[in-house]
Amino acid sequence: MDIQLRKTRDHQVAYMFMKRLVKAFGEPTVLTTDKVPALLYALKKLKNKGFYVHTKHCTVKHFNNRIEQDHRHIKRRFVKSARFQNLRHASRTLKGIETIHAIYKQKRSQILI
Repeated sequence: MDIQLRKTRDHQVAYMFMKRLVKAFGEPTVLTTDKVPALLYALKKLKNKGFYVHTKHCTVKHFNNRIEQDHRHIKRRFVKSARFQNLRHASRTLKGIETIHAIYKQKRSQILI
């Protein structure tokens, strides 16, 4: 989501984002991304520096579909041109959307049972 805050998805932004992820959460076993050249370049640069060494990188489209479907409800609420002003506003807005979506999913599952 950090990349969504930027106007362009350049390799430097992707590099910094992926570096922060691995430092905060550790190295994942599998990393699924789309085929954006900025992400591919950033991952290659990080591997050369010793990050993501044991991580398998998947760019297969149907592996990424499940991830994209999970935050489809967030993307639906924002136009491509509408960007967040800062990280705090983005965090608050996304927490609200996630809460509403969780309540909706819970109500829908109770009706089906």
